[in-house]
Amino acid sequence: MSPIITYLLTVFLVLFGLFIVIELVLSHAVKMFIIQTAILLGVIVFLNLTIGFPTTRVAFGGVAPMVAIGIMFLCTLLGIAGHYFYYMKRKFVWRTFLKPIVISPIVLLPLIGSVQGTSGLEPIQMISFGVLAFQNGFFWKEVFEHARSKL
Repeated sequence: MSPIITYLLTVFLVLFGLFIVIELVLSHAVKMFIIQTAILLGVIVFLNLTIGFPTTRVAFGGVAPMVAIGIMFLCTLLGIAGHYFYYMKRKFVWRTFLKPIVISPIVLLPLIGSVQGTSGLEPIQMISFGVLAFQNGFFWKEVFEHARSKL
């Protein structure tokens, strides 16, 4: 992974950790805190074992096109925000809105692997990656809930 992506992922993982601590202090939901902390630590261990996180390196000797990754990141954020507003049943709460946004780099990682090492993307490819990033962002919760129900 490129250094910028590694630093962004680190920042967002730390922000997610802060959000779950703030949620613990405000709601006193210890069980939810333990579950979310275990998941966060599991993600960090998984990233460390698979890609050597938090060390930085560029896969396949290529340089990731930062404009494409920026567009995909923005589309992922829009997808997560779209999911929040589409399924919102109560009043808007910043904490529940921002919490999934800080895990967006995890949702974006598979797509980043698809564009790393390419020298350039055609406009139709960029549109496809943008739509796919939005879809990953919008359906992030369903994917995690479905995976949890099979355990």
